[in-house]
Amino acid sequence: MTALLPEGPRCLRRLNLVLLAAMLALIAIGVVFINSACATRDDPALRRLYLRHAEYAAAGLAAYLALAWANYRSLLRWSWLPYLGGLVLLAAVLAVGKSYGMGARRWVFGIQPSEVAKLATVLLVAWLLGRRNASRGLGTYAAVLGLTAVPVGLVLLQPDLGTALVFVPTIGAMLFAADVAPRAFWTTLAAGAVAAAWVVSAVAFAETLHLDRQTRERRLHWATGLRPFQQERLAHFLFPDRDKSGLRGTWNKRQSEIAVGSGALWGKGFRQGDQNLLGYLPQKVSFNDFIFSVLAEEAGFAGAVVVLALYGAAILAALVVAGGCPDNVGKLLCVGVATQMFCQVFVNIAMTVGLLPITGLPLPFISSGCTSLLTMMAALGFVQSVAIHGRRAAPRF
Repeated sequence: MTALLPEGPRCLRRLNLVLLAAMLALIAIGVVFINSACATRDDPALRRLYLRHAEYAAAGLAAYLALAWANYRSLLRWSWLPYLGGLVLLAAVLAVGKSYGMGARRWVFGIQPSEVAKLATVLLVAWLLGRRNASRGLGTYAAVLGLTAVPVGLVLLQPDLGTALVFVPTIGAMLFAADVAPRAFWTTLAAGAVAAAWVVSAVAFAETLHLDRQTRERRLHWATGLRPFQQERLAHFLFPDRDKSGLRGTWNKRQSEIAVGSGALWGKGFRQGDQNLLGYLPQKVSFNDFIFSVLAEEAGFAGAVVVLALYGAAILAALVVAGGCPDNVGKLLCVGVATQMFCQVFVNIAMTVGLLPITGLPLPFISSGCTSLLTMMAALGFVQSVAIHGRRAAPRF
């Protein structure tokens, strides 16, 4: 027990206040704009969704402080337990999971296991690569890839390509930071770039052929492994003008771009966003995947910059904590959490403004979703544990 807990409550004075303040501010923004996104719903449960977000945030804050109090070194020795638990839940999704649009299964027992698996994989990889006797050779590199491939494969079977892709840069950043098998790392990176170029080229080339829809989908699935709805999303991204009516899959994208652009500099005001209130931005996505569109329309460019600054402060604070940690376990843990947060923020916001294809990634702390909120708060709780237990000196900002 003495190895797990610090000597006294004074340890909480070592909390990275920038990280804590940024997280709480983003959660508060989420509560406000979930309220706005659901204000005109007929379902009373949806109108109270912002209260549910606040309640889970309160529970998450308790877990956050508990993880910050505990010693991350002792906790990560047991990181294989949440990893195995995440795999069991991912397998349960495929067996008895709740269907979520276009045949995808992503929920079981009221949670989204892919969110749990992302954090659990970061914890396990940080422990394996950060130990003093950890090898930096090809065997360790292959082992990490294998441990990552299992949850990625299970997530792809749901199918959830967006979430699966977040694993890649997150674990890649940790391997790079740990300097594991550099030649194999860069070879894998080059192979991944070639594979991505092949998928994009195949979809683009298929659009130039005069094939019926079923034949095109069948051939693309054989060549790229993409499901039909994934092919459509990528095709709509590459050729946005082919569906001018928006009725074949580009409606959400077009309405999101209109919402973000119409917010102008200062926005239209709280609960004054026309795209959301009039239902042009579909109500099924306005409070989760497209919450940034609601925020940008109502708070404008200024509000969007504030949100981006808060994310930047949280990510930078996590990297500062990594720089002040004397052991590799803490460093790699912070690098993994910071990279995961950056990827989710970048992909979510980029898709709302048309810079990336549509995918179902939530915006951390702001999108409605209890599993995403709790796991991201837990991730930052681990970073705070590194700030308390692993620092060389008081962090300076």
